[in-house]
Amino acid sequence: MRAAIRHHLRALESSGMKYKILYYNAVHGAPVWLRHLHFDAVILHTTLLCLRWSHQFYMWKWKLAWIRDLECVKVAMPQDEYDHSEILDEWLYEWEVSEIFTIFKEDVRKVLYPLMCDKADFYECFTGYIDESIAKRYLQSLLPIDLRPYDIVYRATHLPYWFGSHGQLKHRIANVMGRRALELGLKCDISTSVDDTIVGDRWLNFLASGRAVVGCESGSSVLDRRGEVRAKIQAMLRHNPTMSFEEVSSQLPVDWDDYRFFAISPRHFEAVMTKTCQILVDGPYDGVLEADKHYIPLRRDFSNIDEVLDKVRDQRLVESIVERAYSDIYLSGRYTYQRLALSVDRALHKKRRPQQLSVGFGRKVIWPLGRVAGGLAIWRLKVEAVLRNLITRKMQSMRSILTAYRQARG
Repeated sequence: MRAAIRHHLRALESSGMKYKILYYNAVHGAPVWLRHLHFDAVILHTTLLCLRWSHQFYMWKWKLAWIRDLECVKVAMPQDEYDHSEILDEWLYEWEVSEIFTIFKEDVRKVLYPLMCDKADFYECFTGYIDESIAKRYLQSLLPIDLRPYDIVYRATHLPYWFGSHGQLKHRIANVMGRRALELGLKCDISTSVDDTIVGDRWLNFLASGRAVVGCESGSSVLDRRGEVRAKIQAMLRHNPTMSFEEVSSQLPVDWDDYRFFAISPRHFEAVMTKTCQILVDGPYDGVLEADKHYIPLRRDFSNIDEVLDKVRDQRLVESIVERAYSDIYLSGRYTYQRLALSVDRALHKKRRPQQLSVGFGRKVIWPLGRVAGGLAIWRLKVEAVLRNLITRKMQSMRSILTAYRQARG
């Protein structure tokens, strides 16, 4: 699991409220005991809601339909809301979700949520925040800017065409910046290859190995309401797999790529935590990051790339930018997970019903039994995984023996 997802998933642990939280991974299915717990609230995390673009979505939705009938507060925390937006809107409407934590501002709410815009309470949030415990731990081990092994680091996924020109920007910036930086003698570790993906806590170590990191706002320049844009592009590429983005774009409606669903991402906060100077495509960044104050701005057409790379060589300038970003963004305390937890606190307490506060049979008996059952289920899965591994290795060994035997017999 990516560190940013793990931290976001456990955001409520930053709350001052002493919640009793049950984390449940829907991929394991829903045992009967889970349905009988007495919940004050159910939070549908983005890791569940992203199932809406899976080919197995309707099967998973049917398996979890019992959530619809729960009489408690239901909170949705989606991300990538522009992707299968109508499917998401209908899903939340059907399950009577009353609180939605959205990444985007009110001006696009009716576009993204035509059904829910007047029925749910919306709370603006970010895709990620600063985890204070991680930031404090890393501060002790951060190398000074002048001792870091790389001048520029970067990792990004080569996104499919259906995320539009903004999606293409994420790997184009790697190609352009990497090539020009090497020509000017800068030491870089830049890649968009899947094989070079870095997950877990190693990601922060990677960020901290560079004086600077490249980036842009997260998001998409396309609104794909029901996956129809993705389907059209996939059909084109099946017919002609070598089509360029420009060729694909020319066969779609003129305004298909004109949306601006952009937002600040966890990576920007992680760069602040590791005191890595950010080279970013100029943008608003939700009002958090300011050009020439918290990052070095790069024009969207890369026309000022040489000027940007000259600034990266200026150690005094780089140090002033990272220290200002660290002070304004992290030390201010305005962008930690406590901020998200406080927003969730308000949503839960505003909607909580008196009868939901009682501690009954479900809390005293079913809850503990359910946790035991959940633990046994996870233990069983681990045992099955070990057994599968042993059986696989044994079969491979037997195949090797049979192959050697056949070869010996000629």
